[in-house]
Amino acid sequence: MEELMEEIKGPDFPSGGIILGRNGIKEAYATGKGKIVVRAVTDIEIYDGNKQRIVVTELPYQVNKA
Repeated sequence: MEELMEEIKGPDFPSGGIILGRNGIKEAYATGKGKIVVRAVTDIEIYDGNKQRIVVTELPYQVNKA
């Protein structure tokens, strides 16, 4: 299992995101099922002098973009 984890780090979701933890990936490799928690990727931008906004650059797979 550890050799597999070295070669294949985890799933590659088409819309990006950050996978939180490795337990879900290990469980999926071991049993064929697993819960993988994915978080959006964000940036904080400064605009109009000193105002800030959060910009989401990657959404987890199957998240509604509306």
